[in-house]
Amino acid sequence: MKTTLKILAVLGAVGILWLGYKFVLFRRDVDRYCDTATVTGDITPETFAKLRGCLARSLAPKKTFVVTASDGGDNVAALALGILIHKHNWDVEIVDYCASACATFIFPAGKTKYLHRHSMLLFHGGPYQENLLEMAQKLDQGSSMQGAPAQSVTLGQVNKENTLSNTPKSIAYGELHQFLSIPDASTMVDVLLALRKSSDQFYQELGVNPLLPTYGQLGEYEPIYKSYKYVGFIYRLDSLRRLGIRNIELKDGEWHPERHPGYPEAYEVKYP
Repeated sequence: MKTTLKILAVLGAVGILWLGYKFVLFRRDVDRYCDTATVTGDITPETFAKLRGCLARSLAPKKTFVVTASDGGDNVAALALGILIHKHNWDVEIVDYCASACATFIFPAGKTKYLHRHSMLLFHGGPYQENLLEMAQKLDQGSSMQGAPAQSVTLGQVNKENTLSNTPKSIAYGELHQFLSIPDASTMVDVLLALRKSSDQFYQELGVNPLLPTYGQLGEYEPIYKSYKYVGFIYRLDSLRRLGIRNIELKDGEWHPERHPGYPEAYEVKYP
């Protein structure tokens, strides 16, 4: 009787392993034929974990990363997605709007970048935003004095500039940081410095000016930014091209971001 139970247990374990193996093969097979990846809402570490296989393994001749509407989200996750989009030659299509980390890292990564008639690209700071390092230091100081935070703390003007949060670490968060070679025990300052290093390399490979996400916060535009009356700034096509954003195609033959409902909440910036 005992021998029979042992055999059944072994067979059960083998069956579970076999099913797991077949599931992995199935997912890989699905990823091979993936030709569209879509993002709606915030970009998170979970977004990266969900789309990584499709972006990296697809063998489709035409591949499009579609942003229906995104306010941005996690900068590290957006950068990691941008790296995969660029490395594996995906196009990027903006349907409604692409803001913050989405505009900073997703849009520039596309092989061809498609804009609809009323699409909006909204920028409001990148890794080199002036106050980000100070925010990171404050979050690290708070963690060292209090230990693991009981609840998430966010610093910065939400939806008006780049912010930083000490959110709980998930499995997807660990996978994301491993992808960008950020050690598990990194402080917020360490993560920010790693983000800066990776984004510098990313923009260099794309031939994009690293001032893209922050130019509208500097010089003559600084008082407008620091009034915090606006959710961010937009560029016109000529400025985007001078900043190194190439291969932009207009889905409807024209682009009028000023007709987007969110336009009154933004200010326009012209890059010399």
